[in-house]
Amino acid sequence: WFNNKESVNFTCICGDISEYATETEFQYYKSNVDTYSPNTPVYTTTGNHDAQSSLNNDMWFEYTNCERCMSFEYNGDLFVFFGMNAWSLGSGGTPYLEEDIDWLENLLRENRNKRVFIFTHLFFPDKAGNFNHIYPSGNWLGGTQLTRLNWLNKTFVNSIWFSGHSH
Repeated sequence: WFNNKESVNFTCICGDISEYATETEFQYYKSNVDTYSPNTPVYTTTGNHDAQSSLNNDMWFEYTNCERCMSFEYNGDLFVFFGMNAWSLGSGGTPYLEEDIDWLENLLRENRNKRVFIFTHLFFPDKAGNFNHIYPSGNWLGGTQLTRLNWLNKTFVNSIWFSGHSH
């Protein structure tokens, strides 16, 4: 629809392009993008359903043409895709690799004078998501990774965060 009806430069997705992270599901995603968006790039990051116990990075790239964590500049703005590495939620969860959080922090420091759009899957539980309390407690980002990402969100006010997960 975007490809045929609107003037869109690219589309961004906040993860969960699959249910079980199977190759068949990723093939289906790629077929849909190739068929329905042949002239408009589609960028996505990984969600918990895409990562399952841990992400197969090679298969992810093969079918999405995206890195789990990546960035690009467009019209002076920075677009960042910050993907989950594993389905690991709650207060003890570690869905992101620590080196990826370091990468994100460095990227934000280097681009503190630009507008930065961050696409990730997990929401900040005190800011968004869990509409009508449909998710049980702990079905989101928590613990030390939440603390660190909250700090990045509050420190780098030039960043605008987009998330999925709450469907």
